Amino acid sequence: MERYAKLIFAVVIVTSFVLVLAAGRQAQNPQSQDQSQQRQQAEKPPHVDTEPAPADRALEHAIMNEFKQDPHSAYSHVRVHVTDTEVLLSGVVLSNAAKDQAAQIATAHAGNRKVVNHIKVNPNIHPAPGM
Repeated sequence: MERYAKLIFAVVIVTSFVLVLAAGRQAQNPQSQDQSQQRQQAEKPPHVDTEPAPADRALEHAIMNEFKQDPHSAYSHVRVHVTDTEVLLSGVVLSNAAKDQAAQIATAHAGNRKVVNHIKVNPNIHPAPGM
């Protein structure tokens, strides 16, 4: 029985020691967390606009509205993204005629922006159920 008491005493001592070490490390962590937060604040990423330019969004809508009115664009899934330097077209259309028409519409609205056409042609597109 005395042997078990010594073993239990040793386990309690070791556990206490481990707990004291862990508490000491946690006490040091707030300082290192403060330092890491200060470093992160000092190393802020480059400025990125959180709100896209309203003129660019208006141009996207104008291009999309005109494209939706085109008879070649039936069942097409085209996305338009406008930046200050380019108009990016992406998505899927039924025919090459629809792809070309989307590029022509975008070019007519682009002004001095470059038109990048990443539209894919897939004649097997079918309308989704309920359309």
